[in-house]
Amino acid sequence: MKSLNVNYMTRLDHLRFFAALLVIFVHIKGKIILAPEDFGLSGAFSSISNFIKNWIFNGSTGVSLFLVLTGFLFCIISDCGHKKIKYSGFIYNRILRIFPMMVLLAFIVITASRQTSTPMDIFRILTLQLNTGHKYTGWGHEFYPSGPIWTIGVEFQFYLLFPFLAFFLVRYGVKYLVGLATLIILIKYNLFILKGNGIYYNLYHSIIGRLDQFIIGMIFAVIYKSHFIENFKGKNISALCLMIVSLLVLMTCFGKKDTLSFTIEAICWGGVILAYLSMNLFNSKFVDKFLAKLGELSFSIYLLHLPIVDMLNRMFELSQPTTLTDSIIAFSWKIPVVVMIALLTFTLIEKPFMSLRVKYTS
Repeated sequence: MKSLNVNYMTRLDHLRFFAALLVIFVHIKGKIILAPEDFGLSGAFSSISNFIKNWIFNGSTGVSLFLVLTGFLFCIISDCGHKKIKYSGFIYNRILRIFPMMVLLAFIVITASRQTSTPMDIFRILTLQLNTGHKYTGWGHEFYPSGPIWTIGVEFQFYLLFPFLAFFLVRYGVKYLVGLATLIILIKYNLFILKGNGIYYNLYHSIIGRLDQFIIGMIFAVIYKSHFIENFKGKNISALCLMIVSLLVLMTCFGKKDTLSFTIEAICWGGVILAYLSMNLFNSKFVDKFLAKLGELSFSIYLLHLPIVDMLNRMFELSQPTTLTDSIIAFSWKIPVVVMIALLTFTLIEKPFMSLRVKYTS
C-alpha cells in the first residue's frame, strides 16, 4: 500500500514476502531428512540437498531480513535524516500499521488463556513486552501459536528510537551509526562472556540483540542513496555477484550462535537488498505487482501462519513431513491457504487503518 511519505518501492515488498516465506519454511519443515534419494539422484546432487537443507532449516534468518528492511525503508523515507520528521505523526502511523493486527492476535491469546489471564496481559501489550514471558519465543505461545508476536515489541521499540537516530545521522554523519552498532556488538560480547551461549535466545528476541540489524539497514540506505550506488544501478552482472557473495557468506553463518552472528546476517541481507534494488528485473508489470501484493500481506502472513498451519494439521490429521517430497507438498498447499487468510485480515483489519495514515515528513 502506497505511503504518503516516500515513493513506493515495490521490490522492498518482494523482499518482505521472501522473508515471510523463509520463516514459514522453517516452521512447516517438520523433521525432514534431506538426502540425494529425495531427488532420485545421487553423487554431485547431494550438494543440492545440503543447500536446500541449509535454507529450510535456517529460515529464521528471514526475521533478520525483516528488521534490516525496516531500518532501510525508514532511512529512505527520511532521506537519510534530511527530511524533518514529525515525531507524533510518525508514531501515529506506526500505531495504525501495527496495532490492529497485534491487538487482534493478543486478544485471541487472552481468550485461549482466559482462566489464567490477568490485567497484566493488557499492560504487557501497552508496554510492548510481547517479547517476554516465554522461554523460547513470544508471549502467550504456550496457550496459542502466537510465537512470532515477539517481533512487534522489538520493532516498535525501534520505531520509538528511529527519529532520534535519523536526526543524529544528519548531525554526526554515518560514523555515528557505525559507532552505535559497534557499541551494541560490544554489549552482546559482554553478555556472551558473562552468561555463556545460553544468552543467545534472549538476544534473539530482544532489542539489545537486534538493534544493530536495524542500524545496519539504515547504513545500507545511506549507501543506496550515495553516488556509489548510482553508478552500480543497472549493472546486472555486478549486482548478481554482490547478491551471490552476500548469500554465500550468509550461509556460512547458519547455525552459529555467537556475538557477531546477527551482525553478519544483517550485513549480508543489506548486500542482497542493494543488489536486488539495482538489477534490471521484472519488465512484466504483472509479476512486479503480484509479488508486491504478496509483500503487502507479509505482516498477516508472518503473524498468522503458525495457528493456520497447526489448524490444518489437526483438521486433516497430518503428521510432520519427513522427506523433501512431503515438505514440498506441504509448502505447495499450506502456503496458499495462509496467503488467502492473510488477504482477508489485510483487507478487513490492516488496510482500513492504514488508510488513516498521515504525512509526517517535510
